Amino acid sequence: MAIENVTNKQIKCLDTSGYTSLFCVATQYNILLVNYQALNVITNYELINQFMLKNEHQGLVIFDVPKDSDVIPLKEWPNLKGLFYANTDEALFHQGLEAINKGELWFPRAVTDCWMRQMLASEQQTTLQSNNLTCKEIKVLNLLFSGMHSSAIADSLFISEATVRVHLHKVYQKIAVKNKQQALAWCQKNLNKVNS
Repeated sequence: MAIENVTNKQIKCLDTSGYTSLFCVATQYNILLVNYQALNVITNYELINQFMLKNEHQGLVIFDVPKDSDVIPLKEWPNLKGLFYANTDEALFHQGLEAINKGELWFPRAVTDCWMRQMLASEQQTTLQSNNLTCKEIKVLNLLFSGMHSSAIADSLFISEATVRVHLHKVYQKIAVKNKQQALAWCQKNLNKVNS
């Protein structure tokens, strides 16, 4: 869709004549619209996030997304509320903006299907990894995640520090991480699933 030709004048584009619009603001909805072509080329996550905070935009919409593009990395963009394919009908575009304005998300089914399949595969991998953890290893992980050092974990579980290190070594192998920082990141995402 040629967004600069949209009949609704509530969309203001930040562009130079003769060039494709890369950034627009849906002023009626307080949403930042970013052309897919601008991603990772002239902008980045932090730049978009700062711009949105400064201008108090409620969400981000990416438009003119090619149907054959890799959509998996797009979900990482800050406060993403919707995606529109290239050549989206103007009426559907406005319907999507209205839905986003009401608090809904607006993504093509193929995009949500792709993201859901990736999430389920990740969940399945996490389940397989966490099913191999013993009760003691889960306790050690919980204590590590709470901020305790090896000596404090050892005191808490009435075991030696060497035993804590052995447990951590086995845990790292089972959850496929190489160090404490990666283990903590894994815990952030998955420990609540392991504990339930």
